[in-house]
Amino acid sequence: MPYDISIKKVALAGASGNVGPAILKELLKSGLFDITVLTRESSTHKFPEEVKVVKVDYTNLESLTKALEGQDALVSAVATLAVPSQRMLIDAAVEAGVKRIIPSEFGCSLHNPRVRALPVYANKVQIEDHLHQLAVKGLTSYTLIFNGPFLDWGLRSGLFINFKERKAEVYDGGDQLISTSRLSTAGKAVRRVLTHPRETADRAIFVKDIDVSQNQLLGLAKQLTPGEEWDVKHISTADLEKQSLEQIEKKEITPATMLGLIKRAMFSPEFGNHFEHVHNSILGVRGITEPDLEELIASIFGTKHLE
Repeated sequence: MPYDISIKKVALAGASGNVGPAILKELLKSGLFDITVLTRESSTHKFPEEVKVVKVDYTNLESLTKALEGQDALVSAVATLAVPSQRMLIDAAVEAGVKRIIPSEFGCSLHNPRVRALPVYANKVQIEDHLHQLAVKGLTSYTLIFNGPFLDWGLRSGLFINFKERKAEVYDGGDQLISTSRLSTAGKAVRRVLTHPRETADRAIFVKDIDVSQNQLLGLAKQLTPGEEWDVKHISTADLEKQSLEQIEKKEITPATMLGLIKRAMFSPEFGNHFEHVHNSILGVRGITEPDLEELIASIFGTKHLE
């Protein structure tokens, strides 16, 4: 497919999830796109008036194809459990003549063989392979966006540390740096991919706000709780992986099974979640400084600035 394409009409799936609202906000703020949000037929979520909302059946190719007719790009921000449904969504986009597809990645790099081999990412790997095959045939183009774990969402959800209960599970010593991004940064990356289709065609794009360690985050959180005791446990991600794989083999899979594999990908130094080379300059992503990080943590966990 020719890469000198102009993207004006954008369809967004998963606009009410975790990263979807940040993407929608950024696209609307730019004023550059006509946006159509795809929602399930049962959805009652309210979107801004300037957004066209189309209800679709994600299990029906005809329904999806009709919704995507006339769109230049498809951005998928569907949740992890819905990733397999992207296959039909992508096929519908190709059928409708969509020129650029951004699948729901927004996390750890699947270009690391160890990450790619983890069962928790199997569906994303299949989607990536499918897109590559379609692009080779000239049927569409795609961009993968890898931004590491979400910093603001991870802090609020207790992924990095459990501030509310003053607990922390520190993985593999806690000193290794991991590349993280705010939700808003993922939104900016999507916008810039859509305005730079040639430079971002059929490739992975890496962005980050800051490299940070768990121990660094824990130290900053402790500054907000002077004199309080924290319950800190040290955990090996290799043990987590072993436990998760055993549970999968026994078909005793729970959400914790998959979370163990995700933590292995996030926190283990061998799994490449420290992005040494990123495309921030191409995408206009400035990132944040350590003082910015301190302000972010203070704004999420407390009302005062860190001393």
